[in-house]
Amino acid sequence: MRLEWLEDILAVVETGSFNAAAARRNVTQPAFSRRIRAIEDYVGAELFDRDRKPVGLKPSISAQQEEIKRLVSEMKDLLYELRRQGREANNRIVIASQHAITTSRAPGIIETFSNTIDVSVRLRSANRDECLALLMTKQADLLLNYQSVAEAAAETEDYLERVNLGTEAFIPVFATHGLGVLNDSYARGELPVIAYPSDAFLGRIFNEEVMPQVPSGEFVRRKVETALTLAALQFAISGVGVAWVPESIARDAIRAGLLFDLRDVLPYTLLTVAAVRLAGGHTAVQDLLWAEINAFGRAPAEPEHFR
Repeated sequence: MRLEWLEDILAVVETGSFNAAAARRNVTQPAFSRRIRAIEDYVGAELFDRDRKPVGLKPSISAQQEEIKRLVSEMKDLLYELRRQGREANNRIVIASQHAITTSRAPGIIETFSNTIDVSVRLRSANRDECLALLMTKQADLLLNYQSVAEAAAETEDYLERVNLGTEAFIPVFATHGLGVLNDSYARGELPVIAYPSDAFLGRIFNEEVMPQVPSGEFVRRKVETALTLAALQFAISGVGVAWVPESIARDAIRAGLLFDLRDVLPYTLLTVAAVRLAGGHTAVQDLLWAEINAFGRAPAEPEHFR
């Protein structure tokens, strides 16, 4: 019996619906139904009473519900311990990094400790919420993410430790070759932009901190929406629309003349780069890494502007 199968069973029990359970398990409903059938085929019996709502375990199986929960908990603990011991034995560190940081800031951060600590690093790149989930489920030892200035100034939860590694601007950029077209659009009161989904971190920053600063007379035309910062950057280079991106990932294109920094005429805001880890229970290598991260955070900050 596989751990994911037990988790599938509990998802149905706890949601009372195959559709809701499929959503919780991040699979399509047809795929989830096939998985449930595969589990029942393996067991050799139907597990669920599909004739009642909400869906529940068959009475004969229901008595095992607490045992299933116990097994899931113990198997997760065992997996975590095996992973932890494996990483400790190999001096391995897993870092979860927000996509935009992976391509810009992470190499420099890792370089600061790779020459002084005998450690192997696995860098896992994902969106901010997924990175946090990796940290909270102990699949990652360290999280590198962007935070709003307000988040960075707030107290850290007591189960987390945080080091602020500096700030950088979240700036508007557009293709240098298309500035004439952009000026024409702007003169007509139209601002073509590359937007982020509202449920993404940069989407919230864009909507809550940037858009309110755009003059009320401007018609913001959202030409493209993407969750990928590098995609937004490429759309800006192509002249599709103005993209707001962390300055570090636009720096090279600005210096090469491909992009023009528009912060003199359009609003921008600041982001804080933070390193986060769970409090307590660290290996010697993890503590050495954290000491290096703290030293990096105390080092003089880079200039905010790279023009």
